[in-house]
Parts: sequence; structure tokens; C-alpha cells
Amino acid sequence: MPVTFPASIGTGVGQVPSRLTVAQIVAPRSVAVVGASEDTGKFGGRVLHHLLRHGYEGGIVPVNPNRPTLFGLPTVASITAAGPVDVAVIALPAGHLVACVEECAAAGVGAAVIITAQMKEIGGDGATRQHRIQEIARASGMRLVGPNCLGLVNVRAGLALTPSFAMSVARLPAGGIGVVSQSGALMATMFNRGHDLGCGFSTLVSVGNQADVTENDVLEYLIGDPATAAIVLYAEGLSDARRFLALADAAQAAGKPVVAVKAGRSAAGQRAVLSHTASLAGPYRLFAAAAEARGVVLADDPETAVVIADALVRWPAGLPQGCGIAPASASGGAAAVLADRLADAGLQLAIPGTATRARLAAAMPAGQPPLPFDAGALRNSFAASEVAELLQAIIDDPAVGALVYLMTTQPQSEQLADEIVSLGRLAGKPVLLVLSAGSVADPLRERLRHAGFAWHERLDDAMRVLRVLTERGLPPAAQTAAVPVAGAIADLLAALPAGELTAPQARMLAVAAGIVVAEEAVVHNAEAAADAAERFGWPVVLKALVRDLSHKSDRGGVRLDLRDSDVVRATVAEFGGRFGADLEAVLVQPQIAGVAELIVGAVWDDALGPFVLVGAGGIFAELFDDTSVAPAPVAPAEAAALLAKLRLWPVLQGARGRPPADWAAAVNAIEAVGRLAAALGPRLAELDINPLILRNEGAVAVDVRARLGRAPQGEAA
Repeated sequence: MPVTFPASIGTGVGQVPSRLTVAQIVAPRSVAVVGASEDTGKFGGRVLHHLLRHGYEGGIVPVNPNRPTLFGLPTVASITAAGPVDVAVIALPAGHLVACVEECAAAGVGAAVIITAQMKEIGGDGATRQHRIQEIARASGMRLVGPNCLGLVNVRAGLALTPSFAMSVARLPAGGIGVVSQSGALMATMFNRGHDLGCGFSTLVSVGNQADVTENDVLEYLIGDPATAAIVLYAEGLSDARRFLALADAAQAAGKPVVAVKAGRSAAGQRAVLSHTASLAGPYRLFAAAAEARGVVLADDPETAVVIADALVRWPAGLPQGCGIAPASASGGAAAVLADRLADAGLQLAIPGTATRARLAAAMPAGQPPLPFDAGALRNSFAASEVAELLQAIIDDPAVGALVYLMTTQPQSEQLADEIVSLGRLAGKPVLLVLSAGSVADPLRERLRHAGFAWHERLDDAMRVLRVLTERGLPPAAQTAAVPVAGAIADLLAALPAGELTAPQARMLAVAAGIVVAEEAVVHNAEAAADAAERFGWPVVLKALVRDLSHKSDRGGVRLDLRDSDVVRATVAEFGGRFGADLEAVLVQPQIAGVAELIVGAVWDDALGPFVLVGAGGIFAELFDDTSVAPAPVAPAEAAALLAKLRLWPVLQGARGRPPADWAAAVNAIEAVGRLAAALGPRLAELDINPLILRNEGAVAVDVRARLGRAPQGEAA
């Protein structure tokens, strides 16, 4: 029979006050291990072993009905005999979980950390079990971490409340990296890899299925945790995207960088969309744009995220602005490769001052460049102390913002590593060590690990870290405030229906936003089309207006460069034969000549809000996929930065003798679209200007599509 909750807790279906905060969960005064064992081949055995191995000083209560003691600790037969404990970790078969959670709630346990899997992630009975333990938690106030998680680690408390084999290390490395992960295996992997590379951690939490405690709850705790200086987040899906963005703002204000790895970056599973804009933006790009606008650093794998976070802990201010990077090695070949990799990554090579160049020239063969610094080419025999003096001269140079040393299988590696550690601790600038040597350098790795000095095994990681540190040293972008809906736009919205707008309606919306739109005429027969063409002047463009036809050119619904009335009449007849009753009207426009074509659009995301997109436009927009995205609204400088990110940017500036485009006019259009998107919010589901034709002077939108969402209750539809 189900266990009855104490009267003080209540048995109603509503949620009662929580027994513990996240801060109390990760620093419990006492821990019970349900399913405890001395067999470290079992989950409960490893959890108990890790608690003892790493010196957790709180109370430890092993729960095992068959043994009086485990590892010298007295056991209890059930959690109900344990007395109130802060946290119980449960590693039982799925079929026993609900009864165990009921017992924990009745016994007054503050929080249950549930390792057990086969819950909601498998559906069916698993989802039913998870729903039931959520009901128990809400009714009792007991917190849940998991299920289907791998527990948590609080390094300073010696608390390794996890069965992961990664905790078999000799000691838990203390440092400033906090980790919250929706994957237990990746939490353990990040810890293990970070440990191996000399990184240190504060708290790591695996949230699993997030039946109660979410990634945002842990993120909020880590932002306020004095022991945490940088945060790594691995997320597959955000429990509350708006809250995450607010917490990202809070982390930025607190000076705590967040490094995020977001799974599911591919376009698989995207909804069908009306416009180029929505399909080009995609869910991950929207997340990335919103996160980066709030200072979140995006990494493409968890290992890289950890080494980036470690660098941000050590050098939170990043590289001094305007300074370059000094590459060095004891191998001329390695030094050259390092310099090439810096160039490939778009990182600036330092140009040392006169005094530094003279100091290096005195120690090097004639004609040897100062950078990249080849320590193996010294005139005197290689000596770690002399190399260290020259490295000191390099890092002291005001033009040098960072030093990166690529260590090969060289002599005196341990002695030089000691010097680099000392240099890195005192320099006040980033000093990176890359170990390219294999197993021969294992004693050196252990030496660095003991010294608490992180290093890199891959040049790729070092380049990513240097890019992040370079960007960290730049002044933060100014935030652009949203503006209210202007009266003219508000009046227009009141007259427009929800759903896809007609071409004339979309045009009116763009004009109201301040965008220059090409002249046009909507006609319903061949003679009216010919008359409109005569008014506009030759050549003209004809477009078939078919409501559900997004890509008109793919279906033969666009005809360019029409130069006489007979051809216009014939084209109208052709449209009629091609589209039949689906043809609603024909759009006639003067043909606009320009220097380049852009796509400028807006899209609303229910979780993340409004965005503006800009990219290479025209009929090949989706094929080129040359786009950049930002949360709306955008300031002129932000709009210009979006343009500058495009591969098309050199063309806009007049590359290869081409006439330059009026990209300032494009900036105005991007800003206008951003203002409109921010002002209308969910009313503007999608807006697509493709193409926006840039001239030598000015920019003209020649095709506008839009879809409106429904007005909130109380507003005009």
C-alpha cells in the first residue's frame, strides 16, 4: 500500500513549499544512499565509495536491509529508519522507484537524486512512473533531481553524489567552473576531460529528465554561487527559453561567462514555413543569436566548452584590445604551423616593439624573425631558463596580448613547463600551453595537473579559446530598446487579417515601417497589365499572385525583362493557363536594376521572441545560405555588423572593380524591419523582403511577403 505522508506535509494534489533550495541540495548536511553496497560494480556501491573516497564530511546513511555495515558505516533497513536526511540518492530498478520515492517523501527527505532511468524518455509505463513521482514530490515538498540523471558533484564539499567512474580520480580538482548538463554521461565526460587537462570545478549537476529541478534552476544557483566563476551548460532543449535568456542577462551582469553547447543544431524537424526568412533562420540560429546577444559563448562540443570556461575563469577580461598574439615553440616547423593556424582563425599576430625585437635579435641567428618565436634556433644551446627570459620579454611587450607555446617532444620540457606556469601566473595576460607530444609527455601532464595549470592537447581548442578571449576584450554592444507600435502601423494592423497577407497588404506594412518599396499594380486581365506596364516604362516584371505559392520562380510565376505590351498580354495568358483558378491576380512592377540583392526579414519565435535576418538574396537565397541573424530590434551599428558577417560583404563594398552598393541604405532597411518586428511581437509571425535591391544610391524592396499571427484577446484582429 502507498505510504501516507505526515500531516505536516499534506496530501493534497497541489504543490506545497519546497523542503530544500538548490543551494541546499548541492551542499547537503546528510546523504542517504538507497541501494547502497560494497560492490563498486553497482551504482549504489560506487556512490557510497565516492562519498568516502573524496572526504564528504556530512552524515552518510547507507540503506541496505541485508547488511549491518558497509565500508564500516552502520546501515539502515529502509529510508524510513534513517531519520530526516537532506538528500537521498536512489539507484534502484525502475519497478521499485515509485514505492521508494513515496517512502522518501514520508520520511521527510529533502530531495531525491534519482539515477534510475526508463522513465519519460521511453514513454508508456516509464512516463507514467515519472508522472507519479512528480505528483509525490509536489504533494510533499520533496525536491527531485532527475530521474535518468547521473547525480551531482560539489568539489569543495567533497561530495561526489554520482556513480560515474569519472570520480575514481585521486582528488576532485577545485576551481571556478560550474556545470549544468541535461546529459549525465556528458557531465561525467566534461569532468573527466577537464580533470585530465588541469581544469578545476566548483559544482556539477546532471538534471536528466528534469521532473522538478531544471537546468535553469541550477543555472540560477551557479550565477549566485561565490565559488563559481564561469558556467558550462549542455542543453538539448530548454525548459523555459525566456527564463534562460533572463538568466543569461543576469550572468553577464554578474561577470560570470556562460559557455553553452546546444544539441539539435540541424534543420531536421523544422516546421513548414512560408518565407525564406523562417527557413533560413532555423531554430538553432535563433537560439544562437539570442544567446550571443546576451554574452553567452557557444561551443560545438563539451570538451571545448570546458577549456573555454577554464580560460575565462583565469582571464575574465580577455585579451587587451588592439593587441596581438605571440606564437612560440622550440620547433621551427611547429612555430610556423602555429602562426598559420592563428592566421586561419583570423587572429592577429603581435608586432613587438623595438626593444623586444632587439632583445630577441641578440639571441637569435641573423635574419630570424622575432615572431613566431623559434626557441630551438637560439644561438646558445637550448636552456629552459634562457627561453623563459625571452618569453618573459615577449609577454611583457605592450603590443602582445597573449602568448601561446606549442610544446613538442623537446628537451627540458618539464623545466620549461615550470617556467611557463610561473610566467602564466604572473603575466596578467593569457598564456596558453599546447602539448602536442604523446605519451612521452605524460609525466609533464601530471606535473601540470598537480600545479593546477590547464593546457591544451589540440591546436583547435587553443584557437577557439584565443578567439573567445579576443572577443571578450571588445567593448560590449549597446542594447537596443524596443519601440511601441506607431499609430499608422497600429491602424493598419487593425484592418489586416491573421494569416498570410496578400502582396498589396504586405507592401502596405513594409511602407508603413519606412521601407522603400517598388511601384506596383495589381491587375486581373491582360489589358490592365499592359496599361500598367506603359505607365511604369519598360522593362517590367510580371508576377503571378497565387496565395499558397511561396517560390513563384520555381513554378514559372515570374517573368523578367518584358519590353512590349504584346509580350505582357501573352505572359498574363500564360499565367492563366499555368495556374488556372488558383491565379488570384497579376502583379506588374518596373524592373529595378541594382548592384546587389539582399534578403531582409523578420520572424517571431514563441520561445525566444522577435528576430531580424539579413543575407544574400534573390532566387538563390536558400542555396547560398549566406545569412546572419540577431534579436530585434537592432541599432544601426548592429545592422551594419550583420551585413559585415556576410560572404557577400566584399561585393557590397565594390570588390574587383564592381560599383559599390549603398549598404547604408541596407542598414536603414534592416533597422526598420527590426523596429517593426520588435513593435509587433507575435503579431508579425514572418516578414520576407526578397530581394531588397541595392543601388549605388538607395535600396528598393521589390517583393514583400508577410504572415500575421492572431491579435491577443482585447485587440482588434
